[in-house]
Amino acid sequence: MRRTLSLIAILSSYAMLATLLIPTPYWISKTNRIYADREAMEGNWLYEFRDVTQGLALLLLVWGYVLLRISMRRVTVLPNEYLDERQIANRDWAFKAGYLVVRRIGFAVALLFAFLATFGNQMTGFSAGYSTTAKSFRALERYLSDLSMEDPFGFYFKVFLLLAFVAYSFPMILLAWREARFPEPVPEMLETKVLNPRETSAKFYFKAIKWLGIFVSVAASMYISPALFMFIGPLIYLILVLFIYVAIPGALVLFAWASITTAKGIRAAKKIGLASEQHKRWANISTAFLTMTLFIGIAVGTIMYIGLSKMPYGFPVLGYALIIGLFMIPNQAISIAFYAKLKTKEDLV
Repeated sequence: MRRTLSLIAILSSYAMLATLLIPTPYWISKTNRIYADREAMEGNWLYEFRDVTQGLALLLLVWGYVLLRISMRRVTVLPNEYLDERQIANRDWAFKAGYLVVRRIGFAVALLFAFLATFGNQMTGFSAGYSTTAKSFRALERYLSDLSMEDPFGFYFKVFLLLAFVAYSFPMILLAWREARFPEPVPEMLETKVLNPRETSAKFYFKAIKWLGIFVSVAASMYISPALFMFIGPLIYLILVLFIYVAIPGALVLFAWASITTAKGIRAAKKIGLASEQHKRWANISTAFLTMTLFIGIAVGTIMYIGLSKMPYGFPVLGYALIIGLFMIPNQAISIAFYAKLKTKEDLV
C-alpha cells in the first residue's frame, strides 16, 4: 500500500506538470482584456483531456499525500526512543536525501531560467535576429508567456502547489518506499484506560467530527475542476445525496446531542462537586463556549429563516449563515474538550 501511494503521488505530479504545460488559447479584446478562446477549445479532445486529467491529478495528489502521511505517521512523528535503529536510519536518510534532491532540482531550474533570461534576451533583442536560434528563443518566450496569459493567478497557484507538494512529499516517498520492505511492528497495549462518561462522550463527538470532516473534504475535492465534475457526475450525485440527507441532518443531531450532553454533564458534575478549583475553572470555560455556540446556533437559524422566507433573494443570506455557522464547530469542540477534563469528587474515590 505504501508503494502504491508513492507511485500515485509520483504519477499524479507528473500528470499535473504535463497538463500545466498545455497553454489555453485566448483572445484579447479592444479594451485589452484577455479571455479564453472557447471556440478554439470546443470539440478539441486535447483540452478536454487536459482539464479532466488535471482535476483527477489534483485529487490524487492531495489525497495521496494525506494517506501517505497517515501511513508513515509512526516513523515520522514518534521520538527516537520508540523506534528501532533501522527506522531511525531510514528516516534520517530519506529526509536528508529528499531535501538535497529538491534543493538541487530547484537550483538547476533557477540556473536554466537564468540562462534563458540572459542569453535568450540577448538573442531576441537583436534587430536582425532572424537566425534559427533567435527564432527558437522567441517561440519559447511566446510559449512560456502563453502558459499563464489567460489565467495567471490560477496557473501560478497550481505551479506553486505542485512545487510545495514535491518539496513535502519526496522525502516521505523515499521513506515509505524503504519502509515498505519491512513489516511495521504493532506495539502491545500494556494498560487500557477506563474512560469516564464525560471522556466517552467527548471521544464519540470528536470521532464523529473527524468522519464528517473527511466526508466534507472528499465532497469538496470532487468540485476541484469543472471538467472532473462532469466526468464523475454519477459519483458527484451520490455524494450530494449523502451530503443533503445524511451529513447535514447528522451534523445537526450531533450539535444538539453535544449541547445537551455538555449542559447536563456540567450541571451534574457541579451538583456532585468538582475535584478542585482548576476543574471549576474548566467547567466555567466549557459553559462559556457552550453559551457562545448556542448563541451562534440561534443566529444561524434566524438568518436561515429570513433567507428562506425571501426566496430567491435569500441565497446570499444563506451563504452568510453558512459562514457564521462554521464558527460553531471550534466553539463546541473547545467546550467538549474542557468538559472531558472535568473530574468530580466521586472520580477520585
